[in-house]
Amino acid sequence: MRSFNAKMDRRAVTLLGLGGAVLALSGCGFRPVYGTGGSDSGVDAMEDLEATKINLIEDREGQVLHNLLLDRFNPKGRPTKSRYTLDVTLNFSTVDRGTLIDATVTRAELTVVAEAALTIVEETKLFKSRAVSTYSVSTSDYAAEVAKKNALDRTLVVIADDLRIQIATFFEKQRLLKG
Repeated sequence: MRSFNAKMDRRAVTLLGLGGAVLALSGCGFRPVYGTGGSDSGVDAMEDLEATKINLIEDREGQVLHNLLLDRFNPKGRPTKSRYTLDVTLNFSTVDRGTLIDATVTRAELTVVAEAALTIVEETKLFKSRAVSTYSVSTSDYAAEVAKKNALDRTLVVIADDLRIQIATFFEKQRLLKG
């Protein structure tokens, strides 16, 4: 019986602590970036993201990133009236990280750097995102190529998520400075 009461006491303390944390966050001005109706102007960061036209990006990797950004910025489809334009360039580098005594490469590191330029009327704001991924280099050419493609796809997902967060945060900061 005593252990049951002790468990209930711990649960009650935990619930009170969580309730206090929620109240503290609501009182300090915390607002979710992707929330709706939270700002005085009636516009939130998600609406700004949806009003962003994402220009085409060169090469196959650029097409993949373009589609990932479209999914994150414009989930309802491309904007009919865009207020912002996003241009992205990609740079890649690969470094051998694991080698055997006979100089056979066993591990590689792929770094992808995206430089994004968000154009707002006549002003341009620059963003930069970097993602690193490693992969095994096999003696089979096909397996090595599949591993490299998988590493590249993983880094592009990280970059798309990072750019969305950076740009949504930028929009929210701009809104707070105006208001």
